[in-house]
Amino acid sequence: MEFFEDKETGVVVVALRYGDGLLESLREVAKKADIHTGVVISGIGSLRKGHIHTVVSNRYPPTDEYIQLEGPLEIAQFGGIIADYQPHVHISLMTLDRMYLGGHLEEGCEILALSEISILRLKGLKLQRQKVDETSIAHLRSVE
Repeated sequence: MEFFEDKETGVVVVALRYGDGLLESLREVAKKADIHTGVVISGIGSLRKGHIHTVVSNRYPPTDEYIQLEGPLEIAQFGGIIADYQPHVHISLMTLDRMYLGGHLEEGCEILALSEISILRLKGLKLQRQKVDETSIAHLRSVE
């Protein structure tokens, strides 16, 4: 895993290689590059295996279903927010039989050939996630 930063624009470009963990690497980059708050602008690549979760009920809080996927998987796109150094990312994947799946990125997504990611560092904004009710759902809040 490598990352490169354009100091002028605050854009960090991440290059992942075979065997790297996608979410695990995003967490590592957020810490090493000191990205407290940022926007994951784009992400592409391929996976050997994937792990996502999706909502499967219309109740609040919704019920989640966790899905393990065997590759090869093509990453069509992903994006999200980094708040308090923690990425929250959703991903779109295409399977070998051309079926599209999407959901919340979980640990255990392993890079096949590569993944290239762009993150915009937000220097003037500090966000964190906080619970706002009795559920375990944490919502974005600005911190001074």
